[in-house]
Amino acid sequence: MDKLVHLVKTSLRIQVILAFALCILASTLVGLIASPFFVNEDRRLDFTEGVVSIDESGRELERQFNQMNQDINGLVIELGDEDPAFKKKFLNRSVSSLEGNENWIAVPNGPGSVYHLTSPELIQYLINTPKQQDNLKVLITQLDGEISYKTTGVSETKVDISKVMTDAKKTLVGKDHNEHPTVTRLFPITIDGGKNYLIVTGFPKSTAVYIKETGVTPYLLGLVTFILCFYLITKWKMKEIEEIALGLMEIAKGNLHYRIREKSRDEVGSLATNINYMASELNEMIERQRQAEKLKDELITNVSHDLRTPLTSIMGYLRLVKDHQFNNQAQLDEYVDIAYGKSEQLKKLIEDLFDFTRLTYQGVQFKKEKVSLNQMIRQLIDELDPIANDNQVTFRVDLPKEQVLMDVDPNQIVRALENVLTNAIKYSTPPGDIHVNMYKNKHSVQISVSNPCESLSEEEVTRLFDRFYRVDASRSSNKSGAGLGLAITKSIIELHQGTIHVDYKNQVIQLTINLPLHEVN
Repeated sequence: MDKLVHLVKTSLRIQVILAFALCILASTLVGLIASPFFVNEDRRLDFTEGVVSIDESGRELERQFNQMNQDINGLVIELGDEDPAFKKKFLNRSVSSLEGNENWIAVPNGPGSVYHLTSPELIQYLINTPKQQDNLKVLITQLDGEISYKTTGVSETKVDISKVMTDAKKTLVGKDHNEHPTVTRLFPITIDGGKNYLIVTGFPKSTAVYIKETGVTPYLLGLVTFILCFYLITKWKMKEIEEIALGLMEIAKGNLHYRIREKSRDEVGSLATNINYMASELNEMIERQRQAEKLKDELITNVSHDLRTPLTSIMGYLRLVKDHQFNNQAQLDEYVDIAYGKSEQLKKLIEDLFDFTRLTYQGVQFKKEKVSLNQMIRQLIDELDPIANDNQVTFRVDLPKEQVLMDVDPNQIVRALENVLTNAIKYSTPPGDIHVNMYKNKHSVQISVSNPCESLSEEEVTRLFDRFYRVDASRSSNKSGAGLGLAITKSIIELHQGTIHVDYKNQVIQLTINLPLHEVN
């Protein structure tokens, strides 16, 4: 059941199907309940019995004429037994009345009893009897339509056989409001060896029938119920879609902080989620563009300042030399040494900027070698130990005793580690300790460098790897550097498929480098 509910909540298609089914069910129930209140009673005439009676009379006549050709004696006796009037008229009839008529018939009916009648009299009796019973008009015609025998009261002498055949083929609807139809039946018969037609025509009797009909009102009520239910059921979903449309308009106006309420878990809810995600991504992209513009402005400002400061010093001391504003050779050498030192500082800044650009845009090709990382770190610390002592800080080292061999570019890794260690010396709070630790696990090698420092804000910590970013507020600070060291370090580590991140807590900052072990041969 829970899976079914989840499926309904997450599928708009199933929701529409269920809504449609519920609306059909409701409209059907309303139609069925309303039907008894809108019943109309309609009176109609049913001619079924009358038509059947005419058909039976016609077929009975056809049978009697066929029997007349095959067993006329049996037919006469049968008619006498059924009709006392026939018996009274033709039984023991005087033969003298039939003299001169060659078509007379004598049918014995027991000892001393005989039926005497002519063939025309028998035929006339047969066609008149149904008329008396069912008010029928019976004709016997030649093949061309010439009437040979007819019931009493008929004045025609000839009929159109083709029209009679057409009328005989017509079917009568059993129930017809107030019309009194005419039924015609045509039977081929043989009389005295000749082909003839037996035509039976009559008006069928009718029976009043009362029919109850509901009309179209219940169906209209069912249709209205379906529309109303479908509207009410889908109203909440349409409202959700309208809110999404309004939200899109708001986002299109530039309000990227606007968020659409996510009311459902189906496709419409997923659409709202994706729109919110799109707005968030657009907002972040625009924010990144703004930050990039800001960094670009900072880049221009910082590069201009960092290049101008040593260049100004070089030009100043060279002007002193050019104008011979020195007292002796020792002072001249001092001016030249200072200018040379500033030029080296300027050269290093330009090289750092060039290297950072190459590393950032994958413009450098690494020359990897198998080196011992712990030995490399120990050698670096030995080289930087005098600088650390000058800054009143001490290295505390914890490295594995066994060699940790990896395939890396030694020059680039040395530069990255040197930037981290130099940065730790430069910004450590004296006196203090710089802890350098190295750990090896199954998948990677981890190098961490931590040192005490001044209080840092969250923004300063997150921007530590930004290019040209320096923690000190003024670029004229006595802490030299252009703010490219950690940015270059991050690029080198990432190009080795590694990671570097910073943690800060209680005025202690720690930089952690992770290098994957799959680089080892």
